[in-house]
Amino acid sequence: MNHIYWKRMALVALCSCSALSAYAADPIPPETQMVAASNAAPPVQETFTISTAEDLIVTLTDLQIPAEMVSAGVVVTQGSTTVATAQLAAPATSATLTITGAVGVYTLYVFGVPNPNDSVGTFSVCVAPKASPSNCIQGASLSGNITLQSSAQDPTVSTLSTSLTVSTAGAYTFAVTDLDFPAALSSPATLALLQGSTLVQAGITSGSSLTLSPGAYTLLAIARADQTVKSGLYTVLITGPAGTAPLLSVSVSVGVANAGIPFNNPMAQSVMLKVTDYGFPALLTSASALLTAGAVSLGMANSSGGASTFAAPMGTLMLWTYAAPGASAGTFSVDVSGSTDLHTFATGIQPVTPSGTYAYAFVTQPLAAGAYQATAADLQFPGQLSGLGFAVAQNGVILQQSATAATVNFTAASGNAVLLASAQVPQAGAASSSGLFDVNVQSTGATAQLIYDKTQVVSAGMELFNSQALNIGVSGNFDATLSDLQFPSAFSNLALVVSQGSNILGKIFGGGKFTFGVAPGTYQLTFLATPATGQEFGLYGVSVSASVPVITFTSDVASVTAGSTANLSWTVTNATSCSASGGSFTGNQPATSGKVAVQVAATTMYTLTCMGAGGSSSQTVTVTATAAPAKSGGGGSVDPAWLLLGSALWLARLRRSADDRP
Repeated sequence: MNHIYWKRMALVALCSCSALSAYAADPIPPETQMVAASNAAPPVQETFTISTAEDLIVTLTDLQIPAEMVSAGVVVTQGSTTVATAQLAAPATSATLTITGAVGVYTLYVFGVPNPNDSVGTFSVCVAPKASPSNCIQGASLSGNITLQSSAQDPTVSTLSTSLTVSTAGAYTFAVTDLDFPAALSSPATLALLQGSTLVQAGITSGSSLTLSPGAYTLLAIARADQTVKSGLYTVLITGPAGTAPLLSVSVSVGVANAGIPFNNPMAQSVMLKVTDYGFPALLTSASALLTAGAVSLGMANSSGGASTFAAPMGTLMLWTYAAPGASAGTFSVDVSGSTDLHTFATGIQPVTPSGTYAYAFVTQPLAAGAYQATAADLQFPGQLSGLGFAVAQNGVILQQSATAATVNFTAASGNAVLLASAQVPQAGAASSSGLFDVNVQSTGATAQLIYDKTQVVSAGMELFNSQALNIGVSGNFDATLSDLQFPSAFSNLALVVSQGSNILGKIFGGGKFTFGVAPGTYQLTFLATPATGQEFGLYGVSVSASVPVITFTSDVASVTAGSTANLSWTVTNATSCSASGGSFTGNQPATSGKVAVQVAATTMYTLTCMGAGGSSSQTVTVTATAAPAKSGGGGSVDPAWLLLGSALWLARLRRSADDRP
């Protein structure tokens, strides 16, 4: 069973967006993440390893295909820090940076602004030893495209950039088909083919045939959607000599259309496609879906026409959706079910509407039949929402709903449930134009367990958002660290919050660190970021790591007479084991707290070292030993106390002698 969820809102372009796997000492090792504004071309990322220390030079080149880019840049990071950066702006076509004594794992980001007339630019990055800058290191160097999807200047435009590998020489035929979903394109898609930095053919139209030799190629395509619906869909099919598999068979969305959702059909069978308008928070004007297999359209359905049934081949299928809002935002679901053993559930989310109400939907994992509790909570981060309502649906039917943020009980059948939410941004004049809410499902009863948990930002501005699950397998303290790397400039807004359900465990604004203690479980890590005014990109560093042991280690005395006793005591957090050293203070010690008496024969430095998931730390205490008082006897000196006592006895004897005289 596949579970599909998508949303129409600005997303943070992240190098790691998936749920984190099992607990490790560092649930998120130090890393960098590049943010791209919603109207910017996504950055291209490459990770490479340098095993032997050497000086490197990195050269970014604008290949000016199909035209030079407005601007481009490259940044190299290691862990959560910036190593080096370089930017170029027209008319310059190349820029370089150096890495001194490079060794270890690096991440390279390429970002830029393509020529607005073409919406795509092509680049190369050569990472080479500084001594031989043309000797590019394989696995570290790359070439690619900066592709602008649905630009702010023209929200109907979209580009395709894909790599092709030709194994058999011969004639290849290009077929481009407009699927008229949801409406015909304003003009047919046009293609261009490159081999390396060489343009093979521009202006390729449907039916064109090219003779190609074996090698690697890059296919570029540009298309524009209908100006009213601003959405479209077309296919590209490239077939070669007889007996060879298609070189490319793909469907491509255009404009602001929802991205296609891939899923696997385990066998050739009949499938049923059904679209349901939930009417929450309002009815949509229309909602429809289309299913494709590569460049082949299988069939479509809409919310007003009922389910459609058609044959589907085995393999990867793509689900495409479109909806037009009504008086307000709305939500709809798409259900694809197979005649044999396929059942794919998907829920679509309608874009923001001028009314200011935002609609969202979240698909849970399969639930067992039974009683559950669902909650929608305003986390009031960074601002308080002016409205929040939600509903629980299953199999196209709303089971329970609430006009305000609250908790509802519902009885589920076996299968996925859908949490629908409608939210309104903070009121005008509030400290922030953004808010954050959480939706979750938990079992009922005395031992209720959190089954599903998801956060969602609501924004009237350009805040970008990413939420990921943080799975922690042991109890302990963890440090969350966020840093603005100020490249190409500081963020206008940058924030991080860790939560579970409606509970916020910690948050950071701008940058910094907080420590949070948790039991084993799944937590939500949510980022909000806004690049600086006039900037389309920003870079930040983040990590979540187990806290290092914290030791408080003391002695009840700083100094004792040699041979006397000192009492050492300690308390420890974030440790699993401790060991002692110094004098008689040796061996394993309790990793939480303890007290021990030690005999101090000479000045001694006592050390307590503790280990934990976050590493090790040590604390020392020094106890000074002073010499014991010397004893009289032999030819040695006389203790002054004995002299005083003798003098007193002699004076007393003199007084008694005087008293005895007649």
